[in-house]
Amino acid sequence: MDIMWKKSISLTLALFFALYSNIAFAAMSSTNYQIQWDELSGGGGSSSSTSYGLRDSVGGSAAGARTTSVSYSIDQGFRAGVYDPVVDFVPYVQDKSTQVAATAFASNTVTVTTAAGFSVDDWIVIIQNEGASQVSAMGQISGIVGSNITIRSSYSGSIPTIDGSNDVVYRMSQTASSALGTLSTSTVSTQIIGWVASADVTQGFGVYAFTDGELRSGAYTLAGVSDGNVTAGDSEYGARSSDTTLATSTFDTQDTAFSTAPALVGSTSASSFSTSGFLTLKAAIAVAQHDGSYAQTLTAIFVGDY
Repeated sequence: MDIMWKKSISLTLALFFALYSNIAFAAMSSTNYQIQWDELSGGGGSSSSTSYGLRDSVGGSAAGARTTSVSYSIDQGFRAGVYDPVVDFVPYVQDKSTQVAATAFASNTVTVTTAAGFSVDDWIVIIQNEGASQVSAMGQISGIVGSNITIRSSYSGSIPTIDGSNDVVYRMSQTASSALGTLSTSTVSTQIIGWVASADVTQGFGVYAFTDGELRSGAYTLAGVSDGNVTAGDSEYGARSSDTTLATSTFDTQDTAFSTAPALVGSTSASSFSTSGFLTLKAAIAVAQHDGSYAQTLTAIFVGDY
């Protein structure tokens, strides 16, 4: 007989942004003032509308020309001296209350039993064989026709094979809580936490994650997975990343335990716009696991690779 573990395992995401820049300017200065760069031009300034902003200069010579050497580069023109980095990082959590069954997936279109509650521009996750070995993809809805939901081609994760057997779709939410729910000795519970990032950074960005300690309830803990796979019937907890190209951690190739030291869980090596990624959290218990409500704080850091 299965022993149910009546506890809600909650993971609270605290998000921090770290941005670094090594841009340098040739500047003129006096005791009280500094001119970082200058130009003789015919005018210009800043203008904006509801959706856009524009900064311009008029009449500058050789604007846009670039001169480079091994160690330096010179971008000519007044606007070249104004750098407005565009970075954005939005966390998402799988909303378990929005589950619908999926019956087919082809050409970026997933067929569900009902599309009620889903809207264009929502982020969703499509899961094949939900559980320990699930295959998942996170994408943004571009269109809905009847029970067919189409996502944009720039989705993250693997291509799921949907045949209607334990295949589901969830909406990703910015407000839902992250909880693994009530655990059983016969199954592995999963929860997806994701992100959508934009970074106007030539070398891209990295997403790092760490915790404040073990998943715990008072003096009792749920151990981090150590053999690469969270297995039903064993007391262990970990996660796997949708990014299969991580350079400095094992989250891309196996179920991996979190620690108090930041570990790379997602990355992009070039400038990106609305790039998504996610972690699949997994937890299982043994019969001897002590009852309780287990929790920890999971922190994610988004760092531009300048």
